[in-house]
Amino acid sequence: MYKFLAILAVAGFSASGASAADIAGPIVGSAYDWSGIYAGAHLGVANGDITATDETLPTGGFFTDLVPAGTEGFDFNKAGVAGGAHIGAQYQWNQIVLGGEATWTVTGIKKTIVSPYFPDSDTETGKISNYVTAVGRIGYAFDRVLIYAKAGYAGGKVKFTARDNDALVTYEKNDWQSGYALGAGIDYAITDNLSLGVDYTHIDLGSKTSTGNNVFDDGTIGANPETYRTDAKVDAVMARVTYKFGMGQ
Repeated sequence: MYKFLAILAVAGFSASGASAADIAGPIVGSAYDWSGIYAGAHLGVANGDITATDETLPTGGFFTDLVPAGTEGFDFNKAGVAGGAHIGAQYQWNQIVLGGEATWTVTGIKKTIVSPYFPDSDTETGKISNYVTAVGRIGYAFDRVLIYAKAGYAGGKVKFTARDNDALVTYEKNDWQSGYALGAGIDYAITDNLSLGVDYTHIDLGSKTSTGNNVFDDGTIGANPETYRTDAKVDAVMARVTYKFGMGQ
């Protein structure tokens, strides 16, 4: 992913011959105009990293037993197919293109592991079902080629489930988590309205704490509630097809 960003940066700086003073005025060095409202679809691969940390005091909760709270938990790392839709608007001054974009993406990020604490009975599952972004974009156009960077808000649905398959006891959280998105990409206009592109996005969904009943094997409720903190991140590479409704060409 870092090589991808470096290639975009080198291409942008090496191909640019315009100075900052050229920003005002008619489009120079770019016969194609990227200005307009656009919408499209994207499909690719998303790698999710989810951590669920047991914070139940004074020791770990039921699914980690006597492990000190805040020190142990469960890690899930899984790549899956992802895809969705995007919509945005942008305007071009000379070769500089500024805009904003919103995306919605469904992912196949889901992983179940055997508990390292109770391997004979317990399983844990981490899942990111979907996420959205709302970002600002800045780009540099070389006629029909547009290289851009982006940053803004990201939010997604993060699920964690701990299950005792012998006692049929389950702890589950399924919450919306919010954070930020950073990324870069390249688009190529194959017609005046249709473009193809490749986009990389790093999504940090932050952390969220959820509390539920601390249920023992015999079905009784423990004195302390079960509390987990989930942290989630996604790195996604998407192929994009976009239709521009135009203000320019």
